[in-house]
Amino acid sequence: MQRAPKRVNQTLATKVSALEFGLAAICAKAIREVFHNVYEEYDGYMVRRLTATIAACIRTSDNDAGARDLHDGDLSLLKGFTFNTAAPFERLVAVSPTLEVVHNGTIHFQMPLFIPKEDVVYPSNLLRPNGCFGIYIVAFSFRDGRVHIIDYAGFDVAYDESNPREINWTCSKRLPKGYIVLVIFGLRYFSLNWLKQRVQTTDKDFYPTIVLDAFHVTDEMATLGIEDNLEEPSEKNLSGLETIEADSLKREIAKLKKKAAKK
Repeated sequence: MQRAPKRVNQTLATKVSALEFGLAAICAKAIREVFHNVYEEYDGYMVRRLTATIAACIRTSDNDAGARDLHDGDLSLLKGFTFNTAAPFERLVAVSPTLEVVHNGTIHFQMPLFIPKEDVVYPSNLLRPNGCFGIYIVAFSFRDGRVHIIDYAGFDVAYDESNPREINWTCSKRLPKGYIVLVIFGLRYFSLNWLKQRVQTTDKDFYPTIVLDAFHVTDEMATLGIEDNLEEPSEKNLSGLETIEADSLKREIAKLKKKAAKK
């Protein structure tokens, strides 16, 4: 005769931790949905890794669980996050990009001097392969349920390009106050077919994409952006995020803590 399974009495801390991890999962899902056409290929543990990283960011806040979210956390833990561990940038590109965010939110991006023919590794399954470095700047407000594509740019290189070059690009768009900004950097390989259309490689090992930077838009940064007459990003690139489930989890955490306090 089988015994009935023992009932596990979870502690308040365990329950709250699980709910807060659920909150991190919602943020991670929103980020994946916004960038899925950017990173395209990803490793089998990416979803779990991204959720765990966001949860770690949230836990850096001094606020109690239930009274904190990603907007309260240290976002530096997201810097360098790679969406596809099968395609590390350091294996494919000999130089590393740099990024500087100045006081008014202006973002300066640079790829130092490199020779595309020698310093970039190209996939063997493409005829006359080319590459395109892409940088994408997107602002999220998980509290207001909004996402705003601020700016993006692409820079082509060719396998037979033997002249040294560098890439310099500046985003001078105004950043929205209180938002979280993610800067995503990727490299896509392609060749041109007889119609001059781009055909991307099918080799997953050649889809590198990383979080180059992640930061909060402070009140000072947003104010200086306005005072310095930075260009306002297009409203056409502003859309909504689902916040109902996240709000529900926050209420559930508050409810559990209130119930425990009465005991």
